[in-house]
Amino acid sequence: MKKLMTRGVVLPLVAALPCLWFWYVFHLTLEFDEQGRHVDAAAGTVHTDASFVWGAAASGLLLLALINALRALRRHD
Repeated sequence: MKKLMTRGVVLPLVAALPCLWFWYVFHLTLEFDEQGRHVDAAAGTVHTDASFVWGAAASGLLLLALINALRALRRHD
C-alpha cells in the first residue's frame, strides 16, 4: 500500500475530488431539457449542459492517477 502513496498518485486523486463534486452539483443534480438547458425560475438563471467539462477533467485526473499507480507498482516489484 505504501507503494501507491506517491505524489504522482495522491495529487491527481486530490485534484479530482473538487472536479467530481462540481460535476455532481452542476451536472448530475439538474434536469436538462432537449436543448441542453436548465432554467431555475426561483433564481432567474439558466444553466447549460457545458458542465460536463468537470466530468472530463475528473476522468482525466483519475486516469492519470491510475497510470501512475500502475507505474509505481511495476517499478517496485
